[in-house]
Amino acid sequence: MRRHLTGLTGCFAALLLMLAVTPAVVIMAAPAAWAHAVLVEAVPPDGAGLDRPPAEVSLRFNEPVSPVSVRVLGPGGAELALPSPPAVGAGAGDGTLRIALPAGLAAGTHVVSFRVVSADGHPVAGSILFGIGAAPDRGIVQAEEGRQATLLVAAAARWLHYGSLLAAVGGGLFLALVLDGWSPVGRRLKPGLCLGVGIAALAAVLNVGLAGAVLEGAPLSGLIGASVWKTGVASSTGASAALALLGLVAAALGLALEERGRAGAVLLLAGAAGAALALTATGHAPTAEPRWLSAPLVALHTLGVAFWIGSFWPLAVVLRTEPAAEAARIVRRFSGLAMAAVAVLVLAGAVLSVLQLAEPRAIVDTPYGQIWLGKMVCVLVMLVLAAVNRLRLTPDLAPGLEAAGPAAAARLRGSLFTEMVAAALVLLFTAGLGTTPPPRTRGEVAEAESTGFSTVVTVKGRPALITVTPARPGPNRLAVQIEQADGTPLDAQEVSAELALPSAGIEPISRVLGKAGPGIYAADGVELPLAGEWAVRVDALVSDFEKALYRTEVTVR
Repeated sequence: MRRHLTGLTGCFAALLLMLAVTPAVVIMAAPAAWAHAVLVEAVPPDGAGLDRPPAEVSLRFNEPVSPVSVRVLGPGGAELALPSPPAVGAGAGDGTLRIALPAGLAAGTHVVSFRVVSADGHPVAGSILFGIGAAPDRGIVQAEEGRQATLLVAAAARWLHYGSLLAAVGGGLFLALVLDGWSPVGRRLKPGLCLGVGIAALAAVLNVGLAGAVLEGAPLSGLIGASVWKTGVASSTGASAALALLGLVAAALGLALEERGRAGAVLLLAGAAGAALALTATGHAPTAEPRWLSAPLVALHTLGVAFWIGSFWPLAVVLRTEPAAEAARIVRRFSGLAMAAVAVLVLAGAVLSVLQLAEPRAIVDTPYGQIWLGKMVCVLVMLVLAAVNRLRLTPDLAPGLEAAGPAAAARLRGSLFTEMVAAALVLLFTAGLGTTPPPRTRGEVAEAESTGFSTVVTVKGRPALITVTPARPGPNRLAVQIEQADGTPLDAQEVSAELALPSAGIEPISRVLGKAGPGIYAADGVELPLAGEWAVRVDALVSDFEKALYRTEVTVR
């Protein structure tokens, strides 16, 4: 029997060692962008040629964002001073970023370089170009230098942060719930748990700085400056770290007050609650819709995982130092509580996985699904080992089997060590999931893109914003907003439009646009039967002797 169990543990260890390289391979094969928000629309559009300088640049994302840095470069690459800070949309769910431009922009190519943070705490970076007096010259844009070292170190710091935080507060849960009162075992565990709390605190702080470096696209040397730390503190990672540190303070006080009644146990429980809240403050799991469900599930999942993996080291100490009868009592008590914890974390994790994956085929079709699959294999290994521990190894510690006690304890410690390796891999995969857009975001982006297509066309100094909504086959709304050269709304005598799809042999569809507001003209129910690049012509009768003719193409998806 012993030989069989030893061989089983060795097989699991070999499997886990092979799985150890999977997260790195999948993460490196994933797309380079680590962002979870997507730029849906830019006004003026990327690559636009304008007759006169625009007053502002508007960037619309599929979810709310917060600006980290915005730079505007004029002809020749000189950075221009902005008249005011970029403004984000004020409405709920408004992902629009408005960038006021300085007056009197010179003719030539202008670059708007932006870096923002999405709702789940991940960076989004990019640039748009527009030309004044001519089409922009894309040759002046240089690719952003690679930040692979920063990204890899940040991923390692996130893994250390997760593991140390969960192990520290989980060890506190073991003391409060399993030992049920301080004992010689608890006093032996106290120095190691205090060290774990200190490591978790340092990891939480380091994670903030590295998150700021990732958000700013800065190299590792940026950690010696204040900028990346300010950015990290201002992000959702900063809020998460603050909650984690509060939880760790509570855990440290709980360890210090072990001899004062139940105060120590209450503080240890509070520390675990702080860690659970910390992991609901950032990341894409708690931001999945509906948030009223996903955030509590993340907290419950965190508590279950913390109790499970935080108990590994205390159990190993118990098995090494305690007599067989006492070790059996503690292990059986842990086993009963662990069953409930595992049930909670499995149920919560299953619901969260459904919310993130959106559809079964995403498991194999997306990098997120592939990383998730690796994590699930490791979780399954942990569940199998837990079942072996409970049903086969723990009974060998029962009173009356004192002769077999040392050997049984050694076998159980070996199994626990394999579980620790599996848990470390689970956390590594989890860190990879945190930097990979979940499949659900593809549907969100598609929904955001379905809100319409718009472009700006300028004729004789008069810009016109032409919008087709939802830019899908079927009925659409066509709206045109026209301004005079001085920026005031154009009061046209008549505005009409023609839409044609020559590639499909569809002749122009004519509509007269009614006035919907100052300088705004629109028509509802414009039937566009097919997808494709529709040629749009807008005629604006400025006066009896002048007409402005706008031509563009609209993409109907």
